[in-house]
Amino acid sequence: MTKVNTHTKLLFLNIILIMKNIKTFKVASLLLLIVFISSCSDDFLEVEDLDEIDISTVYQSEEDLNLALNNLYFALPILDIEDPLFSVDANQAYIVPYFWTDDAIHRNIANTADNQGSDFNWSDSRRSLRTFYRYHDIANINFFLEALPGATFETEANRDRFEAEARFLRAWIYESMVLAYGDVPLVTTTLSPTDNPTKTPREEVFEFVISELDEIDDILPESYSGDDVGRITKGAALALKSRAYLNAIGWNSDVDAMYAGAEAACSEIINEIGIYSLVDGIDGFKEQFTPDSDLTSPETILETIYVLGINVSRIALQVSPRDLYKGPNGSGNNQRRAGFTSDFIEEVQTINGLFPKDDPEYDPANPWENRDPRLEASAYLPLDEFLGTDGVNNDIFQPHPFYEDTRDWVSANNNNPTGYNFKKYTDYYMLNNIEGNADLKIIRYSEILLMYAEALAGQGRDAEALTYLDQVRERVGMPKYADIGLPTITRGTTGNTMIDAILLERRYEFAGEGPQRWFDIWRYKLGSQVIGNVYGIPDDVDLPGDLTGPKYDANDLTTYQRVWDDNYYLLPFFVTFTDDNPNLTQNPGY
Repeated sequence: MTKVNTHTKLLFLNIILIMKNIKTFKVASLLLLIVFISSCSDDFLEVEDLDEIDISTVYQSEEDLNLALNNLYFALPILDIEDPLFSVDANQAYIVPYFWTDDAIHRNIANTADNQGSDFNWSDSRRSLRTFYRYHDIANINFFLEALPGATFETEANRDRFEAEARFLRAWIYESMVLAYGDVPLVTTTLSPTDNPTKTPREEVFEFVISELDEIDDILPESYSGDDVGRITKGAALALKSRAYLNAIGWNSDVDAMYAGAEAACSEIINEIGIYSLVDGIDGFKEQFTPDSDLTSPETILETIYVLGINVSRIALQVSPRDLYKGPNGSGNNQRRAGFTSDFIEEVQTINGLFPKDDPEYDPANPWENRDPRLEASAYLPLDEFLGTDGVNNDIFQPHPFYEDTRDWVSANNNNPTGYNFKKYTDYYMLNNIEGNADLKIIRYSEILLMYAEALAGQGRDAEALTYLDQVRERVGMPKYADIGLPTITRGTTGNTMIDAILLERRYEFAGEGPQRWFDIWRYKLGSQVIGNVYGIPDDVDLPGDLTGPKYDANDLTTYQRVWDDNYYLLPFFVTFTDDNPNLTQNPGY
């Protein structure tokens, strides 16, 4: 008989009993309590030692396993720009790695405790760098997989699907850890409290991820219906496989095989599954970051579904400008913690497909006109209008401290210091004081098209790659490179002009949305080329698009200086992890 003797397992069992499916929850715990009270009769006051709970009475039926599987979906990242600093069991905040790039900065860059690592003052005590170390999730998944064969299933095919979903979630975690940490312990069975596993070589963990995805992609359905919409699909498994292959380019010795593997996975999604597509126009692009596309968008391949009160989506609070209308339930105390750098803003092309510095039609007095439409869709820009707190009149976003009617939005506390703020996932009608109702889009179809283009370009097949790159540009009305020629990248070049153009497109497409830019910098080792000082909006209030003059520096600092170190291509293991496991050796340089 196996007995539970940890609070973690007890909490886990309690959670699974309140989960019914991905989007709908039944209060099964209440029913369980009623049954318990009824069965106790006169023995109601008898107390059972929690250490004596018998695991053999749970994980026995298909319903048990369905509830448990739904709980495992918490291993997917949440829609948050911050890793909760004081959480014992922190969620994976998907957007945090975007601050480790040249495109973004967190407002608290001068506060090393909670700036999400955006100052590049990294050490093994930086909490924000721990987000990919997910062994509490691995333990739950392994426990589930070991219980699965002994359970009774009315629909036997569901046993295989449940196993495939759980193995996908485990592969997801290990793929993230391989990129972030390199060598990590590969644990595929439940461990005793005294076990201290050693690191497994990075390539071996990577091969495990690929083999898992190879084995499960044909088991997973291409789509679901009803309450099961949102579960892991074959497309998600293939998409993760493609990511894994491309992310391994920076360290795997067989680069050709990595490109070929990514190509095969993307090709199957595009040419064989064939159920995904881009939603037309810039409005279709914008829709992906609102509840309008939740569970219905043909672009969505993998997402974390927002469930009220369960997986809090704090980004609505974190990105919404102060004085933005938020409906009857929203709070006015928004904090605008995330911001874009001037490097990113000034490198977003004009509608002519040129960098602003190269376009004679670019007007620094009206810099937001005739730009790639995704800039306006992704960023709050100086002089943007939005619906004010009265729900009737428009307000103006004015971050420049030198305007007469300024609110000092840049230098005041709780504000992003650059003057360019994140816009994706803004919610005008927040459900409560902190969260908005939108699903986190983890992998969209546009990423498949761009990964396919990159895989082809990496094998020297530029003409084929161009077709898929231009599909993403055409959707938002940008000129095709087939018509205007590839851009010349002078900052952050891989040495391959086609891949440079693809990485540039990824910057535009996924700005403020997720870790894609982090992937790109890490796998092509661009850190020393692109990471440096951070600047904000131009000092000249009459030329908000000034490309050559001085730029605003928050807190009277000359610059926000960030210094790159090649050690950063591997994250440090958080000091608590190495303290708990003496066999977990720290990565070099920390």
